[in-house]
Amino acid sequence: MNEKYGKSGAKESTPSKSEYFSWINNTNEGSTEEQTLVNFAYFDYLKRTYGMQLDIYAWDAGNLDGARETYETFDSPKIKAQYPNGYGPVAKAAEKLDTRLGVWGGPDGFGKTKESAEKRLEQMVSHARDYRFALFKFDGVCGRLAPENRP
Repeated sequence: MNEKYGKSGAKESTPSKSEYFSWINNTNEGSTEEQTLVNFAYFDYLKRTYGMQLDIYAWDAGNLDGARETYETFDSPKIKAQYPNGYGPVAKAAEKLDTRLGVWGGPDGFGKTKESAEKRLEQMVSHARDYRFALFKFDGVCGRLAPENRP
């Protein structure tokens, strides 16, 4: 048991965050820069009109990794097609709304070499450092963690 937070790890004073999950618009194919910016325009309208603050805009699988162990990189053809300008314009639009990004991905993507593992780690760090991602959801929908990568 966690003495500080109790059994659940959270208590009444634990802050909550409002989150939008893009699964409503797309699933494993992922969204596009254009779709995401249109959604941000709508959340901007809600903020200006009603004072609604969106804390996290989370992308579904397909914006990073996809079903059946398809692990993408910033320079993969799929991500370049969906986000031809990279994640920068989307991250800037989110920041204007005081919103942070999030993404659903798979637990692996480390490849079979030290170089590929380091590249994957840098990619995850870059999401937080360069694009202000606040949420990472990793699970088996996008694939499994290969036994050799478990250590």
